[in-house]
Amino acid sequence: MRPRGSGTGTIGSKPYIKALQRDIKARVKSKIEGGEVIKVEAHPIPQHPRPIRVALVGDAAGYVTNCSGEGIYFAAKSGRMCREAIVKAEKT
Repeated sequence: MRPRGSGTGTIGSKPYIKALQRDIKARVKSKIEGGEVIKVEAHPIPQHPRPIRVALVGDAAGYVTNCSGEGIYFAAKSGRMCREAIVKAEKT
């Protein structure tokens, strides 16, 4: 049986992302030796407010913690708030 995989997130500005990923691989080399890199990808996470024309929640709305990239709490919280606002608007 193959061991379960895990992911690593990297936070940094676009020009430095490849260097940061390279540094992480070097630091964990002994722990991942013999393993297989399945996929390397990077996606920008918006961190600024958007104009209110549609309902945006979570990352799409820019609700991300700058220092960690954490967003699941904000996604759930803003999703609940959006749902409550829609239900309230429909009742009026």
